[in-house]
Amino acid sequence: MSLRYVGVITLAVLLVTCSSSLSDEELKTRYDKALDSKNWQAVIELLDEVIKREPDVEDHYYSRAIAKSNINPKDVKGVVEDLTIYISYEPNSYQARYIRFQAHSVLKQYEKALEDIDKIIELKGKTAFLLAWKGNCAFAAKKFDIAEQSYEERLRLTGTTEDLKNTYYYWVFSKYFGGNKEGALWDVAFLEDRGLEANNELMKRIEDDSLVFEELANFQLPQMTLEQLEEVLNNFCSTLNLFEDETYFRVELLNRFARLERTEDLATLLDRKDEVYALNLSYSNFTELPKELSQFINLQALNIAGNKFKDKEKLFEDLSKLPNLKILEAYRCNLRALPDNIKLLQNVEILDIGTNGLRELNENVGELTKLKYLSVRSNSYLKDLPQSIGKLRCLQFLNVSGSGMTRLRDELSNCSELVSIIANASKIKTIPVQIGSLINLKYINLGYNKIETIPESIGKLTELKNLSLGSNEISELPKEFSNLKNLGSVSLEFNRFKQFPKEVLSLDNLYSLWIHNSNFEIIPPEVGKMKALKTMLVDHQLITDDNIEAINRLNPDLTISRHDTRRLVKGRKRKE
Repeated sequence: MSLRYVGVITLAVLLVTCSSSLSDEELKTRYDKALDSKNWQAVIELLDEVIKREPDVEDHYYSRAIAKSNINPKDVKGVVEDLTIYISYEPNSYQARYIRFQAHSVLKQYEKALEDIDKIIELKGKTAFLLAWKGNCAFAAKKFDIAEQSYEERLRLTGTTEDLKNTYYYWVFSKYFGGNKEGALWDVAFLEDRGLEANNELMKRIEDDSLVFEELANFQLPQMTLEQLEEVLNNFCSTLNLFEDETYFRVELLNRFARLERTEDLATLLDRKDEVYALNLSYSNFTELPKELSQFINLQALNIAGNKFKDKEKLFEDLSKLPNLKILEAYRCNLRALPDNIKLLQNVEILDIGTNGLRELNENVGELTKLKYLSVRSNSYLKDLPQSIGKLRCLQFLNVSGSGMTRLRDELSNCSELVSIIANASKIKTIPVQIGSLINLKYINLGYNKIETIPESIGKLTELKNLSLGSNEISELPKEFSNLKNLGSVSLEFNRFKQFPKEVLSLDNLYSLWIHNSNFEIIPPEVGKMKALKTMLVDHQLITDDNIEAINRLNPDLTISRHDTRRLVKGRKRKE
């Protein structure tokens, strides 16, 4: 939003009914002249008059805040006051919050600056830029635990060597000033292992306790226009959000596309080919793509599922001639293997190549850097993901269910935009130790695998809402599991727990817990204190009626289902 746009356009509307001594034309002329000459004091005085006339138009406050930020000396307090009024009308304006964050920082109101950064992260997601500034604000506010976590999350995202070095150092400083001197020394000792130069001087200063907080808390505020901010927050990944409807286990966009009527004859559409944006050519007995298809240059979505293409290299060569193609469904195409020229599909964002008999994924899949959705489900011979999977930094959704995979590759932890991983009904034994790097994950399905150990870093997945670990070989959960405060549903059934996993007791937002068919006989009554918990599925053979009654005395509204008969047991209303 530009100042001229707000000032001129909204004034043009306002001046129709204004009744001051200045005519509409005079006020507009003076405003334009002040703005063109950058006479910010005059701009402010004119906006004062405008606000007196129409105090409920929020854009006037935004314009005045911008003007106050340009006078010399800046009226920083005035900027905060005006933007606070504007944000009360427009709470989701991340631009206004960004400007107010800067003003709060100048006023050394770092806790308030931190609140604005947190809200921007809520609106725009966790980016390297925002995480770095969240860390800086928290550090300056002496909230070292928040700073440490923010810098650690920033370190998992891409950046220049200098950026990463600076972040690493402040991660160390946060530990030191937060009381973890040993951890700070340890991390400095491992600078070279992180690709940075050793720093013996820093090691000595930490050992001698000679670091000075005031010297380190002097942060240079980022100098960028709102246009540059927009570019930073919306990187090369497209603005398409696969999960606007909050269904993390499926993508509604593909469901709508699946209802698209199949095209029997492309030639009938040629007269209006420029108006065609989606085509369903599934199960049409094609052995190669129709020649007419390349004429549909505006085509964005294409379903070619169920066709048996002979020349796979030619298939992808032809697909690459569709310059706007973003969605490609090519499941059940008997591909067996992907050719090297898969990398030609540079603009594809959604790719479904499930049920193709794939035995491996070509490393060139990693060149499809705009991919947000990748499904290779039901390829039972597929043993692994390519090493290049870590290059898919825009990836939000990954489905490898029904595969022959025995692991989720470590490189997957680089895909920091991932929201959903579906990997059930496979042969997975290990999860990446660094899975905690996937800080945007909300949904994970790892049911029906062979997993024995859950990495400690899972506790860093603070956005996680739904987790399925049923039918594995898990005997215990790491203590960090209790950090998953946003987790709403978890399934742990058919595992090897010898006692109830008490880590779930700290999950304040958990509403559904499946825990049946393990080797413990007692569920602690404290489960009844989990006020968000609404349903629990327990083992009918091991868990006694007395145990259930003890839980329900604490939470009569908790519905407990016994797995054998699916008979509901609810509080004292239970009947034998």
